[in-house]
Amino acid sequence: MGVIFLIKIGIMNKGDEVLTVTQEFIAVRRKNGEVDLVKIVCEENGWRVDEKNMIRIGYGNNTVTAKTDEDVSIVNF
Repeated sequence: MGVIFLIKIGIMNKGDEVLTVTQEFIAVRRKNGEVDLVKIVCEENGWRVDEKNMIRIGYGNNTVTAKTDEDVSIVNF
């Protein structure tokens, strides 16, 4: 395999904006104002987006909602 010169991480949609990039995550402000914290993982086979551990900062009344693999929502107040 040759030398890699550019890695493209396709996580944005038109109207989105990257707020910050750290070693642990990329913060993307979505067009609707919500912010996604997207974890990027480097593995033996290359880079990937850790879709199971994304965090969305959205509008609400100070609640935390998590969805399971079976699409069950768990709400904490």
